[in-house]
Amino acid sequence: MVDRLDIIELTAKYAYRLDTRQFDSLMELWSDADPVFDEEAFGLGKFTGKDAIRRHFEADIYGQMENLCHLTANHVVDEILESRASGNCHVFAQGDVRAGGISRATAYYKDQYVREDGVWKFSSRKVIPLTRPEVGTFEFPAGQSPFSQ
Repeated sequence: MVDRLDIIELTAKYAYRLDTRQFDSLMELWSDADPVFDEEAFGLGKFTGKDAIRRHFEADIYGQMENLCHLTANHVVDEILESRASGNCHVFAQGDVRAGGISRATAYYKDQYVREDGVWKFSSRKVIPLTRPEVGTFEFPAGQSPFSQ
């Protein structure tokens, strides 16, 4: 039960640190072994390694977003092994786009976790849309669609 609670708290820390732009402490939540953050289904790409993930949050997301709020719920931890686990949780994210409009999305995170030095971290986080997002004037990379699935 303690592992489940630690993993659920990991997702809460992720939302808080991302939404408050605490990028140094946000990166502490990711594995040191080439973690993956995958937002391809939203047309935003797939990023491997802490440096690439951080650049994505800082430049691609907060380069266009004034602010963000992630609310996570419905956590399910599917499997817990000694040093690995998997699970998912739903997310509602909303923010103000700097160039105008509001961005809203509902999705779920398909997560893989790893225990490093006794602490649960993300090894992989894949964002899977549940509804069509509202994107305001958010600009996507060339050739990418916010509605691909």
